[in-house]
Amino acid sequence: MRNCKTNSRACNISMIALVIGASIFCSTDTYADDGKIKFNIPAESTAKALNDFSTQASIQILFPYEVAARTTVLALKGEYSRQEALAQLLASSGLEVASQTDKTITLRVSERQGQTANDVAPTEVIVTGSHIRGGNPTSPVHSISQKEIQQSGYSQVGDLIRSLPESFGGGQNPGVIGADFANIGNSNSSGASTANLRGLGTDATLVLVNGHRLTGDVASQGVDISPIPIGAIQRVEVVTDGASSLYGADAVAGVVNFILRKNYDGLEVAGNVGVATRGGTTTRTVSVLAGRSGAKGRVLANLEYAKIDGLTTEDRDYTSAATTVSDLIQPIKRRSLFVSGGYDFSDRVALSGDVLVADRVMTGQLQQFASSPRLLQEIYTPSYSAATTLDVTLSRGWKGRVIAVASGSRNAMFSAYPDYGVTNNISYANSGRYLEVNADGTAVRLPSGDVKLAVGAGYRTEAWRNSDGTAPTRDVTYAFAEVLAPLVLPSATRTGLHALDLSLSGRAERYSDFGSSGSPKIGLRYVPFADLTVRATWGKSFKAPSFQQMYSPSIVYLWNASDVGGTGSGAALMTYGGNPNLKPEKSTSKTLGIDYAPSTSIKFSATWFDIDYTDRVVAPVSRYYLGLSDPTYAPFIELAPTKVRQDQVIAAADTFYNFSAGAYDPTNVVAIINDANANANAQTVQGLDVAYRQSFDAFGGILSTFANATALKLRQQTSAAAPNLTLSGTVLNVPSFKARAGATWLKGGLSATAFANYIASETDDLATPIRTVAPWTTIDTTISYQFGGSSGFARGLTVAISIANFFDKMPPYAFGVGLNYPGIDFDSTNTSVVGRFASIAIKKAW
Repeated sequence: MRNCKTNSRACNISMIALVIGASIFCSTDTYADDGKIKFNIPAESTAKALNDFSTQASIQILFPYEVAARTTVLALKGEYSRQEALAQLLASSGLEVASQTDKTITLRVSERQGQTANDVAPTEVIVTGSHIRGGNPTSPVHSISQKEIQQSGYSQVGDLIRSLPESFGGGQNPGVIGADFANIGNSNSSGASTANLRGLGTDATLVLVNGHRLTGDVASQGVDISPIPIGAIQRVEVVTDGASSLYGADAVAGVVNFILRKNYDGLEVAGNVGVATRGGTTTRTVSVLAGRSGAKGRVLANLEYAKIDGLTTEDRDYTSAATTVSDLIQPIKRRSLFVSGGYDFSDRVALSGDVLVADRVMTGQLQQFASSPRLLQEIYTPSYSAATTLDVTLSRGWKGRVIAVASGSRNAMFSAYPDYGVTNNISYANSGRYLEVNADGTAVRLPSGDVKLAVGAGYRTEAWRNSDGTAPTRDVTYAFAEVLAPLVLPSATRTGLHALDLSLSGRAERYSDFGSSGSPKIGLRYVPFADLTVRATWGKSFKAPSFQQMYSPSIVYLWNASDVGGTGSGAALMTYGGNPNLKPEKSTSKTLGIDYAPSTSIKFSATWFDIDYTDRVVAPVSRYYLGLSDPTYAPFIELAPTKVRQDQVIAAADTFYNFSAGAYDPTNVVAIINDANANANAQTVQGLDVAYRQSFDAFGGILSTFANATALKLRQQTSAAAPNLTLSGTVLNVPSFKARAGATWLKGGLSATAFANYIASETDDLATPIRTVAPWTTIDTTISYQFGGSSGFARGLTVAISIANFFDKMPPYAFGVGLNYPGIDFDSTNTSVVGRFASIAIKKAW
């Protein structure tokens, strides 16, 4: 015990190794004396059945998950050889064995199904939301396949994520303008694209690439997803539940995991050109994908270049009333390179890795009022991520893994106020490194089934640096465990209790600057009969304040009191910036959901969710123009400050800006508005996600329909004495209801898709009197054709034409936004003034 106290990190890793060893030792053999294996696989989807086969046969199996999920298998119970059991499972699946060894089986889509192996690459049998192979996560998971991405017509990964009903377009995202005055930080200051699940902030959603962490963009601490090449994505998995027990900090609102291609043979060149039919912005994207996959090794590379031309207030009649020229969409140039590879040294040892490097340049111009100074910006942002994974197959079906990851990003920001002759150069840099060891397998076999266990431990370092020399660092040591236990033996013939699984997970983390934290989670999966699954989760999450929130430069503004809600001719000082005394944020999340799939062609799911987020780090006076008039902000206001107090505030600041009508005079200051970052917020969000999907024969082809919708209520309290205000459904905040529905018709190489996007009406509480903003509905369409044939140039050629906002709908009028950004009379976080946008995409594969 003395050694554990003096060396807790070594003790944690030793205890994890002891658990792994004990679990393997306790496992019992599944082989019968005659060499056959005892199988007990219920009637279920082929994908789940292959997961069970992998575990019960103690063999790794790779297969195209999306294809296997479309069919079902009959129950398989008894003693069979691997070949006999697998043959029965694949009988009507449309899959066949591509290759196999004593330890690994790889499946592919049968050529008889009219597809090739490159259409759907084999995928590891692991789903975001669990560290256990073959496990069925109790958390809700929204999966977006490569085919669905192609049908969407999107050429930028940020557009794809923002289209999801679970995601909010505010925060650090392109096209956001005029939102910062209502919620400081709700703006696009670096040209990044981020995931913002539930509208809780881009820093509250954890983003993974192939299961490993990326470093956040410095401007918002949310991970910039724009460098991820959309052509290299195999699928995207979105976990809309707190997941800190599995993945650590930042997974408060959920996880977005981009799973990129691994196995690809050939060369693919793709180009996309898009234009706004009203003029203004255009986009151009070019990508080259090349890969080689053999019996032992594989390598893949994807190079992508994108250029987005800007859109200004002069380019739209809708914003022609603006008294200034500002960017509605900032011009961006972006390059990215993704490289991955792997080599199987034997049936038991494999090494793989991936590298993503990118850079982008954003230029911009902004002028809030005609009397305001013009701001010109150019921001250069390089970023990188590199990960190496060593997989080792252990005895009795266990698999061990060692993961090493390094990532980082930098913002070099040049800004100028030409009217004042002022220029400024600042830079920020983020970096992170971590090493993790984990393993999963069957811990013990009970009469009710196999109890599966995943355990792991790791060490992570984080660093931040700005141009004034501030360079804090942080070390994190962690350990986690996850158990998936069947409480009853699955049975397809037992009505009302087909299966019942319990999931338990927990994570312990020790921060060098915040001490220790624990994040437990409980999940339950109840299957009353084969077609229906009921799931529930409860868990806690933990998030340490970012270095940006703690150590960003401290600024003091001098405003006319009338500009910040006051009356009379006085002035007010307002503080803004970092706070090194911040506390960690904490949350509790709950979900309850059902999945109903009466056949392979139809699926319905619904999930109720509740997140209670406390000690949220924010600039507490979010609508600073109401600072002196809104009683909500009273705890952060100092009235009639003395000169001594004013001197203290100004001396503590790195920068002082005078935006008042005259020179600074301490006798004229009527208040101090304390708007530096603080643990001032309690946020709660409750709501319902609904999803539907169905396929059937129609008009000589296959018609697939789908619908996804989210209804939620987001409330916020800035202090214990303040009222609980509803943010959802108000302008520049997450909508109270968002939906996306559509249909795709397939026949041969022809695909036709139409989507409807709906944003519910909003309350314009920025205006006096309060007004209602009309709902917004747009239609998107995509028609593509994949040429067939076994030879000739057309072989492997796909042409797609997409039209977003087909009917050229302008956003509904939002009067309140234009009060502080004249001419910007719309909610840029939920709508757009781009109008109809047409694009053509051409892809050729060899």
